[in-house]
Amino acid sequence: MATTSTLSRFINCSKKQLNLDTVLLNGQSFRWKKYNSFLIGIAVNRIWKCWREDETKIGYQVLGRFSNSNFDDEKVLMDYFQLNVDLGELYENWQTVDSHFDSLNVDLGKLYENWQTVDSHFDSVIKSTFSEGRFEGIRILKQPLLETILSFICSANNNISRISNMVNNLAILYGEKMDLEVDVGEGPVQMSFFNFPTMEQLIDGLDTMETKLKEKGFGYRAKYIAKTVEKLKNEKDGFDGFQKRIEMMDYLEANKEIQKLDGIGPKVADCVCLMALGHHHVVPVDTHVFQITATHYLPQLKNNKSVTDAVYKQIGSFYSEKFGSHAGWAHSVLFSTRLKRFKENPKKPVKKKKKT
Repeated sequence: MATTSTLSRFINCSKKQLNLDTVLLNGQSFRWKKYNSFLIGIAVNRIWKCWREDETKIGYQVLGRFSNSNFDDEKVLMDYFQLNVDLGELYENWQTVDSHFDSLNVDLGKLYENWQTVDSHFDSVIKSTFSEGRFEGIRILKQPLLETILSFICSANNNISRISNMVNNLAILYGEKMDLEVDVGEGPVQMSFFNFPTMEQLIDGLDTMETKLKEKGFGYRAKYIAKTVEKLKNEKDGFDGFQKRIEMMDYLEANKEIQKLDGIGPKVADCVCLMALGHHHVVPVDTHVFQITATHYLPQLKNNKSVTDAVYKQIGSFYSEKFGSHAGWAHSVLFSTRLKRFKENPKKPVKKKKKT
């Protein structure tokens, strides 16, 4: 049964630990939009309204809960942002090379400091942008497996805006709907929200799925999504069985298994491993990452016109060796610096071009 609420709650979390704008809008999830100072989106079967209350805490409201959610909202949100990431293994690894780690309380800030010491480019990124607060507190979200698989099938040869439209259309076509009045700082506004569909809802629409998705502009991705849903349906014990098995696998096994699904190559499989399966060391390699690597780290790659399998593995291994067990998190910071929406400092006026 769906429920609604407007009760405000707060979580102690500094800006250095969580940058809401960047984390929710940098192409990890595609279900969030910014309205004035608020971020509103659908995640883990809930409609959220989140904001930065002050330097030490974030505020949130659960505007609505879809029928397959529970009421442990704070835990769900903290898990989604991975605010309680277990860094014990990382701490132990760094102890072997740095004795003062015995007395450190390892958190995201310490991760950033460590990455700065091993990488001069990362150091320059931090120094040039942290004073403006744009690239601090960047985390990897922990997202539902099915949504991550289908969302990143949509990401092939695409941009964040178009991917967001496709993922939203998937929800509109097959997900549960909820209409709400939402206050975004200028009085209540009527909005419609659609939960990401369950496996059962997708199966119900499978017969006409490819046709409907093509009508919505999915192009060749329509066939991939329909075939992936069909394959997951036919898995032993269905999607639930698939998820249980893949969550038990190591990274290489999981990556290989995910690539058996239609429309999924190494990059999309790595996105799923990093963002849904908790393989924090994984670095998905796309054009942005290739350009960063060739420019700042491995200049010999500039002669490559494309990312071959060998180059892909070389780049992934390079980052894992440099940044260690949370290399995927470090990569997310570097990736965010390449996104147009985050390049300009919003506090600085943009100079208008003179007409000629």
